[in-house]
Amino acid sequence: MVRPIKIFLYFVLIVLLIITLDQLINNAGFSLVPKFGTQQTAVRDSSIPLNIPRDEVIDKNDTSLQANIDSALITPPDSIDIGTFISDDSVLMAPYTFRKLFAIFCKEAARAKEKRSIIRILHMGDSQIEADRITGTLRQKFQEKYGGSGPGFIMPYDPLRINANIRLENEGNWSLSYSYRDNDYPGRLDFGFAARAAWFQTGKAEFTISPIPWKTDRTGNFSVSKLFTTTGMDSLKIKVTADTLLASVVLPPSTGIQTFILSNLPSGEKIDYHFTSDDTPAFHGLTLDGEYGIAVDNIAMRGRPWPGVRLAENKLLKSMAEEMNIGLFLLQFGTNVLPTQTDNYHFYYTHFVRELRILQNLFPDIPVLVVGVQSAAAMIDNEVKPLKHARLIADAQRSAALECNMGFIDLQKVMGGTNAAVEWAGQEPPLISSDYMHFTRRGARKIGTQIWALMDSLSAKTLAETGK
Repeated sequence: MVRPIKIFLYFVLIVLLIITLDQLINNAGFSLVPKFGTQQTAVRDSSIPLNIPRDEVIDKNDTSLQANIDSALITPPDSIDIGTFISDDSVLMAPYTFRKLFAIFCKEAARAKEKRSIIRILHMGDSQIEADRITGTLRQKFQEKYGGSGPGFIMPYDPLRINANIRLENEGNWSLSYSYRDNDYPGRLDFGFAARAAWFQTGKAEFTISPIPWKTDRTGNFSVSKLFTTTGMDSLKIKVTADTLLASVVLPPSTGIQTFILSNLPSGEKIDYHFTSDDTPAFHGLTLDGEYGIAVDNIAMRGRPWPGVRLAENKLLKSMAEEMNIGLFLLQFGTNVLPTQTDNYHFYYTHFVRELRILQNLFPDIPVLVVGVQSAAAMIDNEVKPLKHARLIADAQRSAALECNMGFIDLQKVMGGTNAAVEWAGQEPPLISSDYMHFTRRGARKIGTQIWALMDSLSAKTLAETGK
């Protein structure tokens, strides 16, 4: 006779197996779990099944969401500089200055294999790109054309499980602090591109990285790592092991950023980073790449309306950019502005221009491509209706980008117009989730492919203009 405990364990095992299989095949647009009606989700909630607390959103008192009484000085399409390339239906706009810089990026990408170098794309965005959505498709396309492998930039402590391409485990008393939130770091804490920093309390700590078994083709294949850290007032002892000792170093005390580079990492193995310090060292990120090619980094900032470079430390940003060899900034924000409905988004335009100006001043030789906010909808009077004000937000983003001679992709036009979210939500399987703002994984792959097609077409045009 089968004991009740065995029956229970067998049942739990079957349930876990079904959930695992459902997650694995979800990318194909299917599900083993039936739907039990449509859930109306808050507009700031992500549809990604991550363990994210509800307070991980922008503060309602953040000045970025406060409309002002300034008149809207948004650039109308007919006033755009005649030197700006405009694709069919104004889906892509690329000023001449941006095209020159983008051509240089494309040439360097094409030479990456020959020069055995890594060229980086920093894809920075809000929750729309969490868990490598959209970014993963772009990475695949770029690496297929130019070569490259590895997941790129990750944080060495990831309690929200946003690092989607690597398995990460931590031991020790770790914390994660954000540039735009209060934190309990015992001292001055500077921030880099990720707008967050990981740190551990005095003593010992470690993290372990290992490839995810079903992602070993590209993202699981990396051989070079760069760890960005600020050691503080004490030295930081680092020991890296796999089956054998890979490295053992001591970084001196410093309030500036230091980079620990490790090459010839064993492919497919679990790698342990062990740390010892009598201070509280901070970690600003870790890159995991192949030997050459394109690296496409996913830097998702849940709840943010823009990158937040105003809250970062300029010297730290420049040091990181030099070590990372950034070739292109790709910015995709706007989802967190959608809840603020008004007929005047000049306040957002003003804030966004300030962010872009900082990037422009710090990195004048790196092109910046802005991806506008997506079409969105909401359940109103028991009917799914488009959010028409999304068009005004996109116009503000476009004007900010062109004001700074940066490229702009109109995502609403890519999707099919302001009403597209309603149509995408009605497809089977749907391309927009039940909150009518965030793409499903299937929708994210489609968007990623469309953005890639625009960038690849622009590459051909800019190379033809400047000469290969």
